Amino acid sequence: MKNEKTFFQELYEALEAEDLDPKNNPGPTTDPSGGVEGLFLAPSNPPPPGGAENSVQDGFTHIDSPRGCFSQKTYRATFVGDPPVPLAKQRVKDVCQAVQDGPQKLLDLLQEIARSTIPYGNRELWRKVGTVVFMVPLEMLALNLGVSRQTVHAWKKELEEEGLIATDTLRQKLPNGEYRAIGTLWAVRLRPGKARLTMEDYLHPWRNLALDMANGILSYAWVKAYQDHGIRPTLDTLVLWAQGKRVIPNTKSVAVDLGLILVLPEVEEAKRPMLITLLSTYLANILDDYRSRRFYAGLMWAVARGELPAPYLFALLMRVIKDYLEGFLTKPGAYIAKTLKEAS
Repeated sequence: MKNEKTFFQELYEALEAEDLDPKNNPGPTTDPSGGVEGLFLAPSNPPPPGGAENSVQDGFTHIDSPRGCFSQKTYRATFVGDPPVPLAKQRVKDVCQAVQDGPQKLLDLLQEIARSTIPYGNRELWRKVGTVVFMVPLEMLALNLGVSRQTVHAWKKELEEEGLIATDTLRQKLPNGEYRAIGTLWAVRLRPGKARLTMEDYLHPWRNLALDMANGILSYAWVKAYQDHGIRPTLDTLVLWAQGKRVIPNTKSVAVDLGLILVLPEVEEAKRPMLITLLSTYLANILDDYRSRRFYAGLMWAVARGELPAPYLFALLMRVIKDYLEGFLTKPGAYIAKTLKEAS
């Protein structure tokens, strides 16, 4: 340490001598706040207690392109009236780089849900929105991330300490007088500032739990579907729940032999519609992609007409189903379309 100190002292003396030489230094080059020493050494002050090594820097923003196209329903948005922060500032999604990977994954998911609920194409809204407030059950986020409910609870605590999110568990009184939790309220920050929940957020009618219970539309349906069938809620599912649209998994589909795809070209023309409907419905159910049933039916018709090789589609679908059930794919329909486009 003695030799090291001597080395730095000699280095500083040499730099100071060089700075004083008008030939080498036509103007001031040192940092007035830290001097020459500030250019080489980090501040020696110890971090404050409470995990300051993962502290969040002030002055950050987020610039990103819209990724969703959903109507504005039951979420709430807080607007910031100040002009946009320069692009040179730090991005919100990069704020938690010093935080562990777990909280960062949760923050990325929450911000993606928040951005997807903002109406697409409204440039003024995208420029001014500061905090998006929505309600999604915590266990559904845990299922999407592939971790336990307790893990997500611990991750959100870290994000709350940084001011990136604010949360609260909402409860509602049922007709029998019992109070039940209806879900977790999330305030997710997309611009500089601290996330907060307001009184107006608590007064907003986020959910009718009694009606959802009568219809069997509960987040527990997703927990049960994962335990019994390995089905996880996708990002689209979480966005729909954030908009107040309750989507539950379909676990009542009958198993269908996808090998029938291989014989589609030889099936009688009168029997093809029934078989194609059966195969496309099965794919939409097992891939939790109900809106794409017509897309899957179109693939089957392409095979039946000889436009798409049956063995190739069969192998592709088997791989996609395996990857989706194991959690490696979140948008199987989009992946299939992209793969077929590249192959063509």
